[in-house]
Amino acid sequence: MRLAPTAYRFAKGHRLRIQVSGGAFPRFARNLGTGEPHATATVGHATRLEILHDDAHPSVVTIPAR
Repeated sequence: MRLAPTAYRFAKGHRLRIQVSGGAFPRFARNLGTGEPHATATVGHATRLEILHDDAHPSVVTIPAR
């Protein structure tokens, strides 16, 4: 999945943490895992997140530095 570009200026010596999660309600809209519209969805089911990171399925986060 390709994310929209964004920008943030880190102070010297600061670190970056990447978090992958399946839910952060109410901060973000619920994902019931059904594909139904968020506003009218009523049924949810458990979902599974999988991060592939082997030679056949490389994952990458690119952080350009200037």
